[in-house]
Amino acid sequence: MKRINDIEKKQLGHLIHYYRNLYFRSQAKDKEEYKQVNFCKNICSQAQLSRLEHGEILKDQEIYDAFLKKLRLNLEKVSTKEYVLFETYFENVLTYQNDDDLVINYNEYVLLINKCQNIFKKHIIYTHYNYALEFILSILSHDIEEAKYIVSDVENNLDILPPKFLIITLHYLGIFYHLIDDYDKANKYYLLSIEHMHKNKINNAIVYIDIAYNYVKMNQCIYALDYISKALDVFIDTHNDEILESIYRCYGLINLKNKYYHDGLNFLTTALKYSQKTNKNHLIINNYNLLSVGLYLVNQVDKALNIINKALKIKKTERAMLIKYVIEHKLGQKDDIQLKNKDYQLIINLYQREEYKEEYFEKEIEPKLSHLSETINLFILNDMYQYYKENKKYKKALELLETYMT
Repeated sequence: MKRINDIEKKQLGHLIHYYRNLYFRSQAKDKEEYKQVNFCKNICSQAQLSRLEHGEILKDQEIYDAFLKKLRLNLEKVSTKEYVLFETYFENVLTYQNDDDLVINYNEYVLLINKCQNIFKKHIIYTHYNYALEFILSILSHDIEEAKYIVSDVENNLDILPPKFLIITLHYLGIFYHLIDDYDKANKYYLLSIEHMHKNKINNAIVYIDIAYNYVKMNQCIYALDYISKALDVFIDTHNDEILESIYRCYGLINLKNKYYHDGLNFLTTALKYSQKTNKNHLIINNYNLLSVGLYLVNQVDKALNIINKALKIKKTERAMLIKYVIEHKLGQKDDIQLKNKDYQLIINLYQREEYKEEYFEKEIEPKLSHLSETINLFILNDMYQYYKENKKYKKALELLETYMT
């Protein structure tokens, strides 16, 4: 085994703690051997093991060697050339997401991860670096199931990551938890990523946009506005139309939620122009959807219908079909439609109800609001707010306003 430097000793202390506990909490017959008091027998004192696992550096390398052997972990030498190549690919993610001059080739990254899995299999620290990159790639390729499979290995070993790796990994943990609707946990990781970004003076300003959208989902638009403003300050002169589209769409969404409808529609019009420059249909459709809902909220229903038809002309998404249904319902058209998305079908059922609408909303729709897009939530909450007021249920209208619409 190669000589271990102080940085590696600190990393190994964390990994020894992690793997010892995995064995101790397993169903293995010898799991008691991994209890701290038993694990250190004939190697060092329990106090030394505890200090080592809490990141304190012990002078005697033989202690680390003995624990790694007991856990069947290796720390063999890896060539500098191989590690530098891996490091370059990892850092390219940082460049890629903050600038559009670099394109991520997913197949190339998959090949690299598989190659490094073999190269690093006898270096436990680098193996965990590879886990982190694999996790990030699974998010970038929208493979949430794969991300769920490895998230524990990543999340429980953040302390071993170098600053750049840590900042990116924390960011993608935030994205992961946002995607599975755990907005509090997402926020924790976004804030940690920002903290380490400033601490280490490493630019990853794109995280400001992601945390802003997360705060929107948490109904904390004041914080969302603060972070999206930080993002605009950084990217105001960028040539990246996709980043600018995301910023202005977020501004539009915040303003619609806060009932500044005129400003919201102006921001969304700007976002639409940037999305059209990208030629990415899903971005264009997102902006058409939001613009249509914004126009619906200011009672420009005919214009709203015209805009949503533009979205449907590009692609018949169920979200756009639902928005069109609600608009046409307001225009007096009562045609029934069936959608595959069960939540969307529940919303259609809400608009078809004449009686017990309040009870249906509270039982069937309200528990699902956090899982629905903000685009859909905007018209549901607005219409229920109006419904409560029209039926003189002012307390419920106020509660709805305070909980979801400020």
